[in-house]
Formats: sequence, structure tokens, C-alpha cells
Amino acid sequence: MCSRFFWTRRLLGRHNAGVLNSHIRPLISSNHRSSSCFYSPRIYFHARNYSTTNNLTEGVERVSPLLTRLKSDVKHALRNKDQVKLNVVRGILSDVTYATKSESSTSSSKPQIGSFDQDIYPIINRAIKRRRESIDQFSRAGRTDLVENEKLELEILQSYLPQQMSEQEIEVEVTNVIQKIGIKGGTENLGKVMKELNLDIGRAPKNIVAQVAKRILASKN
Repeated sequence: MCSRFFWTRRLLGRHNAGVLNSHIRPLISSNHRSSSCFYSPRIYFHARNYSTTNNLTEGVERVSPLLTRLKSDVKHALRNKDQVKLNVVRGILSDVTYATKSESSTSSSKPQIGSFDQDIYPIINRAIKRRRESIDQFSRAGRTDLVENEKLELEILQSYLPQQMSEQEIEVEVTNVIQKIGIKGGTENLGKVMKELNLDIGRAPKNIVAQVAKRILASKN
């Protein structure tokens, strides 16, 4: 056995012996010259990478599946010349980028926005809120053409959210929390209720939950 191969094997240890045989031995064999062993930079590259950790995915940045889908949909919208969807998806991605920069400027220890779907849901919900406000304003002004466009964009935005909780389901959760923490009512207790609620922000937007909780607390006052 080539002496360099022997010491590389010692460096990697028993746990990565399979990695050594499948990745490094072929390189040594392919670079073998007569009876000598040529230790190329490529061999060192493999040995260095596999000797440091058994977890080959360590250090790989996590990307939200939803973010991946959004980026893919931009390409599809461009290919299909779907300008409305293209504008909507680009708007979401722009908001994600802005939120990421704002977050990184305040804290470097938190995971980057876009690592999880839950990071993107609030951004989409804010965009949905803006569309609904625009629909209301354009309806009052009699601009039916703009209303239809806003409704179309609203449908596209909603397609990126999971199935939403109904208002009745949210009411049940809020009522259970009120009973759990033992308060009688009053909107001044809204903060306590919201703190105890643990709902999926993708299925139950925070502003909707707050509206429901406020209404229930007011009725119990």
C-alpha cells in the first residue's frame, strides 16, 4: 500500500473508511506512476473535506421550500409571459430580501429570513392585507378594472399559504386560552391572550387572530 494512502487512512479514521475507498483510492490509482504514488492536490482536497466531520451537510445553508418555489415560479412566469404573477412573486421576493437585510443589520445570530416557510408567511400576509385595502378603496371609487386586477393578485398570494383556519376555529383556540389563564374579559388583556396563543402563523395570520381575540374579550367584559 502506498505510504501516503496509509497515512491518509489513519487521518480519516475507521468511520470514514468507506469514503476513503470510494473517493480517494480511485484518485491514487488514476495518478499512480510505475511503483510510486503521486499525491495530487485533488486527493488532499477529498481527504481534508471528509476528515473534519462525519456530517457532510454541516454548514450548508437551509433554504425554505416556499422560497425555492417562489424563485421557480418567477422563471415559469417569465417563460409563460404571465406578467401579473411575475409582478406578485417578484414583490414577495423583494420584501423577503428587504426583511433579510433589516434582520441581519440588527442581529447576526438569528437564522436568515427565508430559512423557514414561517419566515415568509407574515410577509405574504402583509401583502394580502394591502391588496384587500386596495380592493376596498377601488370599489368605493368605482374602479372595477383595478378591483379585478387586485383580486387576481390576491388569489396568487393566497395560493402560497397553507389552508387557513376558519374564524370559528380561531374563536375556539382563543376561548380555551382565556379559560386557561383565568381572565374574565376586557380588551386590556389582549396582550396576555396573544402571548399564550400558539397558532401556526401560516394558517392563522396574527392580525386576524388579534381581531377575533379582541372581539371575544370585549364581549366578556
